[in-house]
Amino acid sequence: MNKEWIPNINIGQDYDKAYQDATIHFDVLGRMADFFGRDMPMHLHAEYCQIHLILSGKTLFNIDQNVFKAEDCAAFYTPPATPHAFLTEPTAPGYVITIHSSHLQKIMVELNKYSNQESLLMPFCIDKQKASETDNVYWEQLLNLFKMLKAEWGNSSLYQQNSIESIVKLIFINMLRLSGEEHPKKQHSQNEILCFREFSTLIEKYFLKEKQIQFYCQQLNINESRLNYLCKKITGVSPKKMINNRILLEAKRLLTHTNKNLTEISYTLGYIDPSYFSRFFIKHANISPSEFRKHHRTEPT
Repeated sequence: MNKEWIPNINIGQDYDKAYQDATIHFDVLGRMADFFGRDMPMHLHAEYCQIHLILSGKTLFNIDQNVFKAEDCAAFYTPPATPHAFLTEPTAPGYVITIHSSHLQKIMVELNKYSNQESLLMPFCIDKQKASETDNVYWEQLLNLFKMLKAEWGNSSLYQQNSIESIVKLIFINMLRLSGEEHPKKQHSQNEILCFREFSTLIEKYFLKEKQIQFYCQQLNINESRLNYLCKKITGVSPKKMINNRILLEAKRLLTHTNKNLTEISYTLGYIDPSYFSRFFIKHANISPSEFRKHHRTEPT
């Protein structure tokens, strides 16, 4: 195995299968630490970003060759497809939020209406010990938001998903307010990671219309073999499978959360022939769209 290979961890598949197709996953740090360990070696989440909130204790966080150290309460933001490793004290309390890149893109679009939030493509750390008097207000809000998210996550009330998404958006807003402009610069030694990250962003933008690898290669100005090499090196899967996985995820959401029939869903996903969409779904989900809807149906809100 190439010594530069960095393992890709999918929280829904490798840790909590109950949330395999979820756009947001929330957990307490202790539970995840029992599974992965407190001294987590270098890894990445190809299609997910993460927010770690450490409430106390010393923390060492390495994100994309940027080393962050904290002595007490701190929060760390890791963009999608960004290699990171961390070490926390054995009993340090905290929380971890894992967010799919599709939902991150949605938040960025909403926040870009008011300011440029390309900063969410780069890692950063906020340290409570370094907070000013003004910042302390945002820190209190941030800590309360995590408490609200924890309570909402354990709930099954009406509009739960809407509430979770709103809280996560507010968490991002408070973290951006606290982060200021001192974001790490791009690492030129991470060209492969940056190219892969751009590919992931392009998928999110064009997957409904563009399903051929050649389109993405043209946008990235690289050949297909190079893109195939990058994707397999970083995630272990081909670029075609990444595109198909994103289409499949959207199909599952439409089947679960909308009233659209199979023909409408097929058209939404860019398939003119509904029978082709059905064959695609069966091939990649091992179940028909109708059967999947029957087992996962929720009333749209």
